[in-house]
Amino acid sequence: MAEIVQQRIENRIPEWEQLERVGLFTKKEIKSMLKRATALEYKLHRLIISKVDFIAYIQYEINVLEIHWRAMKILEGESVERFITQYTLLQTGHI
Repeated sequence: MAEIVQQRIENRIPEWEQLERVGLFTKKEIKSMLKRATALEYKLHRLIISKVDFIAYIQYEINVLEIHWRAMKILEGESVERFITQYTLLQTGHI
């Protein structure tokens, strides 16, 4: 179980680093997101999983995306285009 959770978290680290690099989140916020995501991942990989755990994880992801899109609106213009391009490359494994 721990290996799966560790792998899932490690796969998201480049994404979080990119969000910090472009100034959408601070290092402290990224650490907080990492801790929260790790705790939620462990809950989802227990032998007995509850519906509440899934809902909590989904709500967490929705909250992060809302913050992300609000920050994107603040950046606007070329910064957003550059960020989206780099983010897409990260997601597809080309960076």
